[in-house]
Amino acid sequence: MNKRYKGGVLLTTLLLVFLFSFIFMLVLEDFQLTQKFTKNTKDYYVAKTMVSMFLYDIKQEQASLEKEGQQRFSSGILEYRYDQTTIKFIIHINQTTYEFQEEYRVMKKESS
Repeated sequence: MNKRYKGGVLLTTLLLVFLFSFIFMLVLEDFQLTQKFTKNTKDYYVAKTMVSMFLYDIKQEQASLEKEGQQRFSSGILEYRYDQTTIKFIIHINQTTYEFQEEYRVMKKESS
């Protein structure tokens, strides 16, 4: 029975190691891309929430709107510039910068 089969184990072993290494690399790359996408998505929505909170404070007149300024949040810094019709936001979160632009006009109160 030993005369029929000669060697062939090394080639099969190398093929299996290569196959499993390739599959492992694909799974690892997919995991890393998913983690990066999740982090970027979270940071984007945190930045949008910071803009919404700032606009809410302005509309409720809890903060005054100047030509430019900044506001610190626990997760980052919001910088803004106001030019009578739009507010341009620059948000810094975790070494990432986001830029947004919102239309905003100051409503003047009528005196009664």
